[in-house]
Amino acid sequence: MRARWTIVAAALLVAVALLVWWQRQAAPIAPPAIAFPPPSSGARQRIEQRLGDDHAFRNDVLFLLAATLRDRCQPAQAGLLARMANRASLPVLAAISTVTQQDPSLDQPIYQYIQHRADATPCGQPLKMPLAGGHSMAVDIEQYARTFPDSYFDPQRSSEPRDFGGLSLQQRAGNACNSVVYSVLPLGGTDWRCSSLRANARARVRRLCEDELRRQHGGTGGELDMAVGQGMQAAVVSAIAALPEDCR
Repeated sequence: MRARWTIVAAALLVAVALLVWWQRQAAPIAPPAIAFPPPSSGARQRIEQRLGDDHAFRNDVLFLLAATLRDRCQPAQAGLLARMANRASLPVLAAISTVTQQDPSLDQPIYQYIQHRADATPCGQPLKMPLAGGHSMAVDIEQYARTFPDSYFDPQRSSEPRDFGGLSLQQRAGNACNSVVYSVLPLGGTDWRCSSLRANARARVRRLCEDELRRQHGGTGGELDMAVGQGMQAAVVSAIAALPEDCR
């Protein structure tokens, strides 16, 4: 048990110490006059076959498509999806890396596929993603953004994450405490009971972090430092200890 809490405490401090923000640049709102060239027909078919068969790969590709398209269509919010993905410690690019290690010939075509589809999709139109058996699903990009980061694992999710209390994506991405919240209570898993309990725990840990920021710095703006992490360490361990053993 002592080892478990040591790991939690270490994750908390590492999250505070290693905050890295992704930076992306806004693109024009309208599709470019000449869209990025697509991959070859054969490469496209292999990519779309994997999209239907491999959910983790689909999640990665869809995230990059959504982020690229939204940065063009919503330039005032450029970079927010990438920034929130980093806050939430999502495994973005891990599945793509696995695929390109298995088949290096798809490395360039995957990014051609993403850029071409993002360039060719009109703003406000859903993205259609291939599924197994020749089926497809339509993903509303703004809905995806409203329900992010949970939508990374559930692209057609319609309800906003319950632990955010109606905060916008910009507010979520700007909250440094989320870097701690998701490092000790990551998303994922299919057990609805644990998902609900962990969402409640994330809200509690976020409040603890914000309270510690106010206590030490007088407000919740800016990034965390080691003193804040150390100040809330005991409270975070206690919050996680309140979860059932199999939900930690």
